[in-house]
Amino acid sequence: MNVTLRGKVQQILDVMVKEGYANTKSEAIRFAILNFGESHVEEIMVEEKLGRINKEIKEGKRRLLNSKEALGVYAKYAK
Repeated sequence: MNVTLRGKVQQILDVMVKEGYANTKSEAIRFAILNFGESHVEEIMVEEKLGRINKEIKEGKRRLLNSKEALGVYAKYAK
């Protein structure tokens, strides 16, 4: 695949290679794509987990704790 890059994107790639973050522009592009993917995959996983927790709460399989219950033996130190 051939990609033509200009302007700021080209400058960023040049800096990434010049500063040694990547050996080539192709490698810099791969790093950027992986970084983008990892951050969005993590966000999706968190949203799915929170969705499952909310579903369990609605179904009565999980309950919420008030602040004293959450603090347990340390509740006496809360002001």
